[in-house]
Formats: sequence, structure tokens, C-alpha cells
Amino acid sequence: MDNPLYRENQDSELEETNGNNTIESMTMFDRVFKKESFWTKYRSFLCAVGGLLVGCFITIGFCYLFFNLGKKQNDGNVQSSFGASKQDENRISRVIEDMNKTKEDLMVIHDMRKELINYLTDIKNTSLNELLILETSFDATIQLLNDIRQKSEQELSNMIETRKQMSELNTQLRNRSNAAHKSMIESRNQMSEFRTEMRNMNSNETRIIQQWRNESQIQYQEFRRKSQKDLKSFQKMRYDILKVLAATDMCVRNETFNMTEPTQPTEINYTLRDCLAWKQNGSLTDGVYSISPDDTTTLDVYCDMTTDGGGWVVFQRRFDGSENFFRGWQAYEDGFGDINGEFWIGNKYLHILTEVPTELRIDLMDWDNQKRYAKYSTFVIGDAESKYTLSVNRFSGDAGDGLNYHHGLKFSTFDQDNTQRRTTCAARNKGAWWYKACSHSSLNGEYLKTNGIADQNMGINWEKFKGDHYSLKSTSMMLRRKT
Repeated sequence: MDNPLYRENQDSELEETNGNNTIESMTMFDRVFKKESFWTKYRSFLCAVGGLLVGCFITIGFCYLFFNLGKKQNDGNVQSSFGASKQDENRISRVIEDMNKTKEDLMVIHDMRKELINYLTDIKNTSLNELLILETSFDATIQLLNDIRQKSEQELSNMIETRKQMSELNTQLRNRSNAAHKSMIESRNQMSEFRTEMRNMNSNETRIIQQWRNESQIQYQEFRRKSQKDLKSFQKMRYDILKVLAATDMCVRNETFNMTEPTQPTEINYTLRDCLAWKQNGSLTDGVYSISPDDTTTLDVYCDMTTDGGGWVVFQRRFDGSENFFRGWQAYEDGFGDINGEFWIGNKYLHILTEVPTELRIDLMDWDNQKRYAKYSTFVIGDAESKYTLSVNRFSGDAGDGLNYHHGLKFSTFDQDNTQRRTTCAARNKGAWWYKACSHSSLNGEYLKTNGIADQNMGINWEKFKGDHYSLKSTSMMLRRKT
């Protein structure tokens, strides 16, 4: 019969031998990360001890049973030999049955032990294979980590070198930027000085031109007076010559001659008060006329003699964008442009012309050649001290009232903002007008050749006619003295 204890000892020795071989083959990784548990290391010994304990318990049970049987035989009443032997047989049979059951249990335990040993052996072999694979993977991982570390160190050194180069480049760029900034500041200062000089030169030129214009007007007036005086002298001389010729003819014929004196020449005046005066004097053609509205100021104006009864002084006209209307205060005060083309007559002349009761007419045309007009029976422009304040009243026409919003406002240009809220509308709209915040009309805005397409309040705008996103094709503003 196979002795379990002997087999357990053999298994233990085999396991120890295999364990020693395994321990010798274990790497540092196995010793550090893989430790055998107490139950795994001493499993054979524990199984042997368990078997011995079970056998001891069974032997003690038999001894206790036999001891009780003997004691009962000695101390009990004497029974019949037949009954005693029968009981002994029954007891022996039960003991034999118990022994057989115990033997079967031991065999089952032995089979379970064999299966357990086989299962543990398979686990050990599998674990050894997995440990070998893990060791190989660990070595490969270590090698990969070493390669990664070498590459990382190389890349880190490259990054450090690149960072140094970037730092140097950044320093160079900063130095260049500082130099460029200083140069730009110097250039800006030079441009500011140049702009100041140009502004001063423009102011001087404007004053010189204005002075020349005033002197020219004075010289023109003096020349005209002298011309008229010479003309009167010539007419008187002609009259004297005619008288002499008549007397001579009478002496030659020896006849009495009753000479009729020629009609005295009427004084010719080449300057009238305004276009309405020229109209009343018989002029019916549109064109340039010389007027003197206050007997001291003389200027040439364009007179419209055909529209709405004629006699209109045209003071603004736009139709092709040939003239730049984005100008400063002085230009709008003195006037600019070609009187036969696009022009603005000048705010100081508008003030003089509207010192008497005056009416205003504005003619508009869109890019589809559709025409509208706006008329105001009251039109007054204040003096320079009032910043040429606009006053209009009593609208009529089919273009819509685009000036009522601007009634009582001061004139504004990009270099002199006189709006109530300092909205810089003149600079934004690239024009000049009686702006508020900003406008319902702006006929001096930028001329846009976009078939009417414009941003809000931009271009030549009359909101009541085509809306605040439309720039008109042509405009004409004219005034007439009321009779």
C-alpha cells in the first residue's frame, strides 16, 4: 500500500529540489517582486500534518471505544454469553463499518490531495513560464526605457540649444523692435513738425490768397469805376463833337441850323443786387453774373433763371464728384470749387445773402434719374460768431423735410466739431453740414460712384427721399430774395 507520509516526504523533497532550481534561476526581478506565500511554500508539510492528525483522532476514537467496552463488561451485570457475544458482534460490525467509512474518506482525501498536487504543479509550471515571459518583457521594457531616456536626453539637449537660440533671436528682435520704435517715434515727430509747417504754410497761403482776393476785388471795383468814368467822358466828348459837326455844317451851308442835342447817355451799372435783380432787369439765361448784395461785397455767382420762376443764386452744386468736399472750416467759410462745375459759395457769403428775407430750394436726383425737390420759405445763415447757425421753416416739396432736424444747429467740419454731443459726424461722414447726432441729410458728404449703395448716413444723403443708406447722384442748393 502506498504510504501517504512517504509520498508527502518525496513530494516535499521534489518541491524543495525544484524550488532550489527555481530560486537559482530567479532573477532580481523575481526576488524583489515575486514572494512565495507561507501556505504555498509549506503546503506538503501541512498536508502530512493534517493526515497525521486525522489518523490520531481515529486511533484515539478506537481506543476510547475499546476501553469503554471493557469497562462496561467488568462493571455491568453479567449477561448471557449469547447476548453479550451478539452485542460484541454488533459493536465490532459497527466499528468495521466506521473503519471502512474512514478508509473511504482517507482514499477520497488522498485522491483530492493528488488532484490538488497536480493542479498546484500545473500552476507552478504556468507561473514559471509566465515569469520567464515577464522577465523577457521586463528586459525589453528596460531596454526600451533606456532608449527612450537616451533619446529624451538628446531631445532635451536639442531643446535647450534651441531655447538658447530662440532667446538670442528674441533679444535681437527686441533690440530691432526698440530701434524701429524709436525710429517710428522720430518719424512721427518729424511728420508732426512737417504737418505743423504745412498747416502754417496753408494758413499763410490762405491769408495771402484771401488778401489777394480782397485786393483784386478792390482793384476791380476801382477799375470799374474808372471805366465807367472814362465811358462818361467819352460819351460827353462824343456829344461835343456832334455839336461841333452840326455847327460846321450850318456854316458851310449858310443856313440856320437848329441843333437838337443828343440824348444824354444813361449810366450803365454792371453789378446788381442779386440774381433776382438781374432777372427783373431782363436777363433770362442761366450763367455767371456779378452781384453786390450789400453795396460793399462784390462776387460772381451762378444764377438759375429758369427753375421755379428764376432769379435763384446757386450756392452748392454736385453732379460728378470732380470736387473734393471733405474740407476744413476755412475752406467752407471762404468757398471753393468751379462756379461752372461743382462748388460751395462760402458760409460768409451765405450769411450776407440771407440777411434779408430769403427762401431756399434744394433739387435732388438719384441714380435712376428720378428727381425730387424741397423748398423752405424761410432760410437764414448766422454770422461767423454763431458758427453759421442754420434756420429753416415752412417746408414744401416732394423730397421730404430733411432739414427740420438740423434747424438751429451750428455748422461743423472735420477740424471744427460744433455738434451738441461732440459726435465727430463730419469726420465720419467725410463732409461738412449742420450735424447733430448725426443727420437726416448731408449733401456735402463724400461723392460715391456706387449706384446709390452706401453705409448709414454716408455719401450725399437725404434720408426722407431714399433712406439713410443711399448716396444721391446730383444735388443743387439755391436761394432767392423774397419780394
